[in-house]
Amino acid sequence: MDSYAANRETSDQSAIENNPVALAILRFTDAQKHWEGTATDLKPTLRHRFPALTDDPYGFPRQENKLSAALRRVQPPLRRRGIALSFERRGKSGERLIQITSV
Repeated sequence: MDSYAANRETSDQSAIENNPVALAILRFTDAQKHWEGTATDLKPTLRHRFPALTDDPYGFPRQENKLSAALRRVQPPLRRRGIALSFERRGKSGERLIQITSV
C-alpha cells in the first residue's frame, strides 16, 4: 500500500505540474478560498492573475467549454490536494456554475 500511495502522489504531482490549468487553480486557491461563477468569468480572472501560465495558446484553453473540460480532467488530483471543484446548473436558463473551494 505504501508503494501504491507513493506512486499515486508522484502521478498527481506530475499531473498538476504539467498542466497550466491545474497550476493556475492551485495558485488561485492560495489567495482565495472560495470562488463561484461561470467558466466565462473564470477564464479572464485566471488570465489576469497568472499571465505567465495562461499565455500559451496550446497549454491553456482559449474557449470556455475547453476550460471546463480541462477542469474536469484535473479534478481528482486537485481533490486529493484539498481543492474541491463542483459543477452544477442553476436557474431556468440552466446556467453552468463552477465552484472552487479550498479545504
